Amino acid sequence: MADVFITPIVPIKKMEFSASDNIASPVSGGASPSFKDILNETIEEYISAEKAAAEDSVNLALGDADDLAQIQINSLKAQAALQTTVQLTSRVINAYKEIMQMQI
Repeated sequence: MADVFITPIVPIKKMEFSASDNIASPVSGGASPSFKDILNETIEEYISAEKAAAEDSVNLALGDADDLAQIQINSLKAQAALQTTVQLTSRVINAYKEIMQMQI
């Protein structure tokens, strides 16, 4: 029983944010980004992730790949970015259809 290690439980520290932290607050009076900006940013992220995944797949096919885990991560990032873009556009289309069906 002399080999038992007992470590005390350390309490979780409260997170504190200052005004200099760039955190967007939906309640703040600042202008929120437009949907066009959000969609363009999402599409750009998808394009860059897809380029990285395509480059990794070419390197893998040529035998120049060193880190298989990073190749898998880049592939999954591209897949997640595509799913995000598709979900975003489908939600916009559904919102547009609902607005068009409203009676004035």
